[in-house]
Amino acid sequence: MCVVLQWEERAALRLVLLGRTGAGRRAAGNTILGREEFGAQASPSAVTQRSVRRQGEVCGRHLVLVDTPDWFCPGLSLEEIRQNVGLCVRLSAPGPHAFLLVIPVEPSKEEERGVLERMEEMFGEGCWRHTVILFTHDDSLKKQSIEEFLQAGSQDLQQLVEKCGSRYHVLNIKDRTHDTQVPELLEKVEEMVSENRESFYCSQTYQEAEKMEERKQRKETEMKERFDKELQESLKNIEGVIQEHEGDIRTLIDRTTELERQVKEEKDEDKKREMERELKRESDRRKEMERKLERLNEKRENEKKEMEEKHKWFKETSHCDAH
Repeated sequence: MCVVLQWEERAALRLVLLGRTGAGRRAAGNTILGREEFGAQASPSAVTQRSVRRQGEVCGRHLVLVDTPDWFCPGLSLEEIRQNVGLCVRLSAPGPHAFLLVIPVEPSKEEERGVLERMEEMFGEGCWRHTVILFTHDDSLKKQSIEEFLQAGSQDLQQLVEKCGSRYHVLNIKDRTHDTQVPELLEKVEEMVSENRESFYCSQTYQEAEKMEERKQRKETEMKERFDKELQESLKNIEGVIQEHEGDIRTLIDRTTELERQVKEEKDEDKKREMERELKRESDRRKEMERKLERLNEKRENEKKEMEEKHKWFKETSHCDAH
């Protein structure tokens, strides 16, 4: 059964997946969208290197899901995280309606305290009003209920749930035949957004990250324009030298052709030997010019290839970020 949400179908619901490596973020994203969009479901521990956006129609609603790297790794500095958050900001612009904090249903690794502190460092205290905890499992809840899991969990986990206003949802990432779990999740998200007066998340940290991302985009654009200009100037110079060499070679061809004719017609042996020496010098000079011309043509083709590859890289990077 699929419940159609109340909001306009054209309005996108923007969700950001957060969580540790191995928590099941990718699998959760695939389950929500109903197809493999974030990589193989069989690889829950695969590492996301950078934020990735995917979208689709789910229950009559256009969803935008952004998967993020593991920003809760203890080794990352806040400055490093803020640089990475910039891309997430752009992919969820003008801001996410909800953070889905993905936590696996498994024995505690005592990471909840770090997750709680990092969330507030990254997004501020106000982030909790926009957060739903997504407990992921692969049939491991058959032996106990989610309530029993929470009761047996650490105080830090219970505090996380309280911080989110006890908003949580259980998602089976192995068995997608549960046709109510995704609609129920979206209903919870919609209810939370309604309580937030249908506003999306925005904070000073998010705004700073957005400005940082804008600066990064401007820098990349300037770098691309500078690269194109330098390469075009280099190609122009090479073309000029090639044309000059081609003119010299044509002159040498005419000269050696004329010398060959004169050698054949000359009767005086001394003059003939002198002309043969001159012919050899001019022929050697022509061969050297032809070798230089060959190297210049090769350099020109390499620079054209470099330009094409650079353009392709810029295009693929832009497409990957925006996809």
